[in-house]
Amino acid sequence: MASRTRRPSPHEHAAVRVNGHAAPAKQHDRQNGASASGRNAAVRVARATSRKNDPPHNHSKQQEIFSAALRLFQQKGYHGASMQDLADAMGMQKASLYYYVRSKEELLVRVCERGTGALTQELREIVASDSDAPTKLRRAIECHLVALCEQLDLFTVFLREQKFLGDVYKKQLRGQGKQHAGLLASILRQGIAAGEFRKVNVAVTTLAILGMCNWLYEWYSPTGALQPREIAGMYSDLVLRGLTDETDTRKRKR
Repeated sequence: MASRTRRPSPHEHAAVRVNGHAAPAKQHDRQNGASASGRNAAVRVARATSRKNDPPHNHSKQQEIFSAALRLFQQKGYHGASMQDLADAMGMQKASLYYYVRSKEELLVRVCERGTGALTQELREIVASDSDAPTKLRRAIECHLVALCEQLDLFTVFLREQKFLGDVYKKQLRGQGKQHAGLLASILRQGIAAGEFRKVNVAVTTLAILGMCNWLYEWYSPTGALQPREIAGMYSDLVLRGLTDETDTRKRKR
């Protein structure tokens, strides 16, 4: 939440929380026909931590700082990037930088907040819709993958560097992650109850789907042959066939 206290001047070198609500530039917009759910997720990622009470000039500078920090974390890793690197990238004195951001860790927290909150909100809307479970699951996977591909730097830093956060922040992120996993699990339970999915271990299946989706950041290339929606379609087909078809192995054993 935005601070309600007086914002100190740069000369006071006071520590205040960074806004961090600027959307990093999209890597590549290669898919003209991206679905509404995927694009809505990408927009929510950009707006997830917006703070409306900060003065406009602080908004602008904090946006610049967040974008510069994101680039540095992507290029050098969290430990490899220093506050001095960030100050140099911004053309600022290091002491003046602390007027806008408390610490390097706080910048990483902002990245992680964007990487969790926006997608979870999109998933809530999918779960609350009137669609059947297979349609919801397909939409959930597409939403996740399109947002990841369109905000590749952000999600790469989030998924790769979050392990370096302190215990308090890790606990907070785990709580947010459980909410997201719980929503996905509810789609699976809906499908099982309706006879649309076969009976599976919901917890394990949920983690398998999330792991498959999140790992995309390791190999996806915006200049590759496949567009995000194509990859999402492949993933959805694999998952849905596994949830609805009897395996060939069982048939062979008869």
